[in-house]
Amino acid sequence: MSRRPPSRGRPRGQRRPTGGRGAVRLPNRPRASWPALAVGAVLGALGLLAMALGPSIRRDRDGGQVAPPRSEGSSPEGIETLDEPGSWTDPGYWIRRVDRLRVEERDLEVMSAFRAASRALPPADLAEVLPAITLAFLADVPEDQASRALSARIEGDPEDLDARVARIRRLLRDDAPAPADRPRVGHRAAPGPDAISELRRLLERSPGHRGAREVLVEALLDAGRVDEARAVLDGWPGGPDRERDPTFLRLRARFDLDHDGLPARAAQELRLVLAEAPHDWRLRARLARALAMAGDPDRAAEEAAWVDRLRERLDPERLGPRLADDLGRTDDPAALADLAEICRSALLPELALSWRAEARRRAARGSIVPDRAGSSRPSP
Repeated sequence: MSRRPPSRGRPRGQRRPTGGRGAVRLPNRPRASWPALAVGAVLGALGLLAMALGPSIRRDRDGGQVAPPRSEGSSPEGIETLDEPGSWTDPGYWIRRVDRLRVEERDLEVMSAFRAASRALPPADLAEVLPAITLAFLADVPEDQASRALSARIEGDPEDLDARVARIRRLLRDDAPAPADRPRVGHRAAPGPDAISELRRLLERSPGHRGAREVLVEALLDAGRVDEARAVLDGWPGGPDRERDPTFLRLRARFDLDHDGLPARAAQELRLVLAEAPHDWRLRARLARALAMAGDPDRAAEEAAWVDRLRERLDPERLGPRLADDLGRTDDPAALADLAEICRSALLPELALSWRAEARRRAARGSIVPDRAGSSRPSP
């Protein structure tokens, strides 16, 4: 099937992997940012600018993750202080929270934030958050917009470790983007010593900061310093609970697959990670390679086929305008039904169900919504 090369959006940074045992070859696609800009123009009011000028969240500086609210009047675990009691019941809080995760490229935390918001908010309020969550899953923040937001946060609070780590992450990625499913050593310029030194300094100041540890592990691996990277990963916080941390599992799967000859364990870890990001074709590409190396060619071929489908369905040249149009018509049940279909086809069934429920809620006011969203996993 012929494919047009997409411009930059989600999925980001398309690259052709090099050959090798079990490698999944994917077509090369260049990067650009206009689809994200188009969507961002529609939803500018969602708060990237407001977030940059004055974020209303005061988060745990050790990088706590969102968890479901514990009880009435309490805040979600991992959020130490908020501007006002019970602000987790405010849709604006969750919009700002998700926008921060998106700017900081903390993709594996978006699903937990969505699930927590779904528990904390009634359906009418959750509907206000759904556009931000959809963009966090499916569209990049334009690079200049992200850079301005992070710079403003750091200028306002030099101790904002999340913003400092996010800026380093973006600089490292933009200097030399990673291939889709292959180890990056030998395929990109090694990170400069300044970036690694800065990450070490940040981690020394806040040993529990998962983001700093994650980016440092990746940077050391990219530089070919595998033993140092392993030592940093071994210090991952959380004790036994880290076995349920998708970021830790993603990093360990990279060791297992690329350095330790444990493709079967890597495949198991990647399946767990994909529960938090089922639409991520790059994770699926690595899973396909792990399955092939573990001697399971049939499942490897199935995952490789899903990689192709997801790349086509998330092609930003097609998806960007469609998202912008739908998100610009959120009073139209047909647009909401189409958003549900987009999410369903991207293997995001929970988000699809939320959009579908909102479409029906609005249709009950007198509109007729077409039945476009089907099963949670689309047919090939």
